[in-house]
Amino acid sequence: MEVGWRRTKVIDTSKPKGYAIADFLEKLEGLMEREFGSADLLAKAGEMVAERAREEAEVLREGGEVEERMVTELFRVLRLMEMDLAMVRAAVKEETLAERVEQARARCRQAILVANSF
Repeated sequence: MEVGWRRTKVIDTSKPKGYAIADFLEKLEGLMEREFGSADLLAKAGEMVAERAREEAEVLREGGEVEERMVTELFRVLRLMEMDLAMVRAAVKEETLAERVEQARARCRQAILVANSF
């Protein structure tokens, strides 16, 4: 006699290939969401995350796991995000800073979507 029930449908628990990249970017987006030190610290953290994401994407591309065009799209979005973070660093007024952080967050979310589509 068997107690309980058995699952009839298998649940797919595999993660997408770009999971590591998306994870880095999600953490960065979480930092942008709340007050994180100064604008310089946020920009520096963003640069480091973008560099790490590029390295991971290069590994996936060299391994033949992802298409060249997807990696190029990720690089494009990461470059735009870095430019937005440079604008955050240069912001003087609090209102301008908030707008630029929001723009950088939007780029970060876009990069997460690209990474998850790998």
